Amino acid sequence: MKATKIYYQKCFNLGNYQNEVVGIELEVGDGEKAVDVLEKAKQFVDSKDFLAAGIQEYENNLRIVNSPDEYTGRQVKDAQAFLDKYDTKDDLPF
Repeated sequence: MKATKIYYQKCFNLGNYQNEVVGIELEVGDGEKAVDVLEKAKQFVDSKDFLAAGIQEYENNLRIVNSPDEYTGRQVKDAQAFLDKYDTKDDLPF
């Protein structure tokens, strides 16, 4: 039997009885070992910076950027800078 796709997901506890599930599906290319592809999938899911920073902090900054009239200019600028860090992190690390 040959593995053609690997799917890995992880459930993160956000507190307040909330969870976030993050996963990725990768195809096993010619000459690749399934175990190596699985390791790459684990690295990708585990390395998502926005999870380390906290989903709540990301959502708070998103709320500030989406409602700029309710916050100071400095708060909006800082929130946008925070979100910009994570918008460029969508590429796979391999």
